[in-house]
Amino acid sequence: MASKEEKRRRAVLVQMMVAEDTKKAIEEMPISLAHLGQLFDYLDVELEEGCDHTPKITTAFLTSNNLNTETILHWLQEQGGFCDCEILANVEESWENEISKNT
Repeated sequence: MASKEEKRRRAVLVQMMVAEDTKKAIEEMPISLAHLGQLFDYLDVELEEGCDHTPKITTAFLTSNNLNTETILHWLQEQGGFCDCEILANVEESWENEISKNT
């Protein structure tokens, strides 16, 4: 049975691995955390009228900010966001902690 000290050491190692994985994922994102946070804020406002189950609002945001629409939409889909409301619900949930830490 592992001692308390060994359990603490293992927990620190796990935290370090998670932090490194998160750092790598952020570096590989096709959109900055700042722009991602702005997208979520934009969707919060624009989706008050409802979602037509397309990424139309997201596409408009990306285009107006001169961002790589095709690459970012593909990445958002990989994160579980296929339409505007899914982007807000699924992707924001995954990234909101990192956005708040980094902006």
